[in-house]
Amino acid sequence: MTRKTKKLTCVVTGRSLVLSKDYYQSKLDKAGGDEQLLHDSYVCKEAKDLIKRGYDVEKTRGLLGVDSQDLPVVDNKIVEQIQNDSRLRFRNIPRFNINNYTSAKTDPDVAKFLKRVLKQ
Repeated sequence: MTRKTKKLTCVVTGRSLVLSKDYYQSKLDKAGGDEQLLHDSYVCKEAKDLIKRGYDVEKTRGLLGVDSQDLPVVDNKIVEQIQNDSRLRFRNIPRFNINNYTSAKTDPDVAKFLKRVLKQ
């Protein structure tokens, strides 16, 4: 009797994912048919999303609450491939928007001060 499900383990978090045979086959096709490559490079969605946002593997593991002592070292090629395939580049860079910190109305005393200063 053949199994109807397959199991992949994330190389970043160590979490296992049980896949249907069809979904596993689609993942295998994306990996070029190399089953060992698929198992050695599978990254779960949660970890992949954080890596796309620019976090490194250790920070990703920390954010997801994973103990990294028993986990293998992740190849930099895997991380680079995730970051290069991402459309979220530079999304984690904080942007300063002045409109979030000021209001359209000004205090009357400040308005008088600005008028006096700008005249000079």
